[in-house]
Amino acid sequence: MKFGKAAGFLVKCLLICALSGGLAVVFNSARPNPYTFAELSHPQPPEILEIATADLVQDYSAEKFSFVDARSAMEFEMGHVPGAVNIPIDKEGAELADLAAKVDSDRKVIVYCDGLACGKSMIVAKKLRGLGFKDISIYTDGIDGWIGAGMDLEAN
Repeated sequence: MKFGKAAGFLVKCLLICALSGGLAVVFNSARPNPYTFAELSHPQPPEILEIATADLVQDYSAEKFSFVDARSAMEFEMGHVPGAVNIPIDKEGAELADLAAKVDSDRKVIVYCDGLACGKSMIVAKKLRGLGFKDISIYTDGIDGWIGAGMDLEAN
């Protein structure tokens, strides 16, 4: 590869990166509640803990938890943790408050979504903290971990 071709390739790569970054900033600005730098640099507040599959399965029979499914309504209807309340990430305001009212706040609240690559549970957990919920944990293994542990699902 000649120097001219390598330099041209590098310039094209830099332009694509700059365009991607610019589009990300524009789309974030267009959101009703744009992400801040603080949220992106510290995505998990210290008051929201993670719970492992082994701990969750061990204590599940004691009915200590209120489950919140952060996935879409369609995914929820296909199968969810028995007794879970569906609060999709796009819910805001009065609609969010109505759904959150269905959650038993006297128990520890476990928020989950699809699994390790899914960040919906953290977003919903932060919204619940904003509504005054205190004892919230994220189940990062999500529905995939639940099924992998041999636990049953409930479907609508």
